Amino acid sequence: MNKNNNIEDEIRALKEEDYGILDAQHSFMVDGVLGGFKAAIHKLHYTFIKQILLGIMSGVIIGFGYVACIIAMVSIQDTSFKAFGTILLGFIFPGCIILITFLGGGLFTSHVFSTIPVFKGCGSRRLYLKGIFGVLLGNFAGTFIFVALFSAAGGLWDNKDFLTKVFSMAMHKMYLVNHDILNGVAISGMSILATVGIGIASGILCNMMVCATLPLASTTKNTAAIILMMIFPIAYFAIGGFQHGPANSFFMWMMLFEAIFNHSDVVIGVIVDGAGDKTEFIKEIHPQIQYFFLFIAISTLPTLIGNWFGGALLLPGILYFINKEYASVLFKKIKLEYLEEKSGNFKAKAEKQMKKLKQKIKEKQADIDSQENNKN
Repeated sequence: MNKNNNIEDEIRALKEEDYGILDAQHSFMVDGVLGGFKAAIHKLHYTFIKQILLGIMSGVIIGFGYVACIIAMVSIQDTSFKAFGTILLGFIFPGCIILITFLGGGLFTSHVFSTIPVFKGCGSRRLYLKGIFGVLLGNFAGTFIFVALFSAAGGLWDNKDFLTKVFSMAMHKMYLVNHDILNGVAISGMSILATVGIGIASGILCNMMVCATLPLASTTKNTAAIILMMIFPIAYFAIGGFQHGPANSFFMWMMLFEAIFNHSDVVIGVIVDGAGDKTEFIKEIHPQIQYFFLFIAISTLPTLIGNWFGGALLLPGILYFINKEYASVLFKKIKLEYLEEKSGNFKAKAEKQMKKLKQKIKEKQADIDSQENNKN
């Protein structure tokens, strides 16, 4: 009861605040930041199962996007337009985020934008952890489902050029470790540490751009403008080669499925010596399984850490302090709504328990009356 009294006191204090500043006309930047924080908090209130389903939808869309990008890149690799392959990737891949936005999917990388509001009391940490880990689980499950269906649909059959591109991109994401593998030397501890560090830094840069889509999408109600604004931050991270943990799980599952179900030779890398001669490194079944686990340890996990830092603290932290005058008032308003809901739930739970207690007392009294009547 004391805990509920504290909540009620805090609600009364928050109700005395002036929230009029939020209703005034603001710049694009302020509207975007406030809308981005509100959207991020709203996403946390889905049930755990719904978070997983939202994540699965996004994972499947990412799978479609990567297949389209890689096939487009492969189609021009033997032409004079080969140099434009990365640019082609950069302007096809944003379609994934646009589809996710309008279909209602969810990504771990955008969910973490809610971190600062949660620290400010706009939601519980339990709600936060349930949201980000639920959607992350869904993202990984979604790309797994897509790769499984893609494999069943013949994606691994007689498709050497496509698979070669997939694995060259996957192996490149292991940076110095990949360099050791291509040179046929033992993987050094320094290579592992450097690769992990690069993955974290790359993940930070990636999610600064991915999370930028939240405030950008909140600056206007014009659908065409939203679509155009989403293209550029996603194109920048894709062309720059920065690492997105949930999206990289596509390559992770492709490595696993190809190792298990496909027996064709796939080039995992090419090294050029001083004379300009090229040597192709052909995958073997068992080493490829090792690469799958190596990819998880030194690419996927560090990238997710970097994604969290860039999207949870760095970009939103900068935006918060620039717009603190407005954001702090917004957080108080959201906190008031959260506490009122929490207080209402507490009261409803207390009333339910009281009804049960009264029912038990009534039943007990009836038993006593019955026993007394039987004695008489």
